[in-house]
Amino acid sequence: MIGEILKCQPLTGEAATKKEVLRRINSVALVHIAAHGSKETGEIALAPDPCWKSEIPEEDYFLRMSDIQAVKLRARLVVLSCCHSGQGEVSSEGVVGIARAFLFAGARSVVATLWAINDETTLEFMKRFYQHLRGGESASSALQRAMKCLRDSEKFSAPKYWAPFVLIGDDVTIEFDESNRESRK
Repeated sequence: MIGEILKCQPLTGEAATKKEVLRRINSVALVHIAAHGSKETGEIALAPDPCWKSEIPEEDYFLRMSDIQAVKLRARLVVLSCCHSGQGEVSSEGVVGIARAFLFAGARSVVATLWAINDETTLEFMKRFYQHLRGGESASSALQRAMKCLRDSEKFSAPKYWAPFVLIGDDVTIEFDESNRESRK
């Protein structure tokens, strides 16, 4: 759905391996990761099926803070559509987790979640968020309008549905013109 809105081919399913994600991540202006997030650390399991854990070594699919800190990003915006992606260890410098690792690696802005998110709600939220972002709005405005849309709906009005999404870093705007097609992947 996001690929259709942004008019790009996403990396999905079994093709979205840790190795391939890390290979491509440093050459794009917008990163969207929809996966499983660890409640304890906020780190991301890229395997499309959580049952794979017993079959594949963790280092082959678990995207850790150290993996992200080891790459140089040029992303203006990273969207972590994963449960708990805004969590981490609380220190005197704030929350140190996967979202902060993306900022450390060079991302200007990160959308993360503070708790577990519902799949159906997140699909609707991200649809609205990317429609507004594609329409030229800043990340904070697109986030606020997506939240309002859910809050105003009958089905998703409870805060547990719309409130877990936060923007960390700069308030960026993404240019979506044809000459920028590669940076949207």
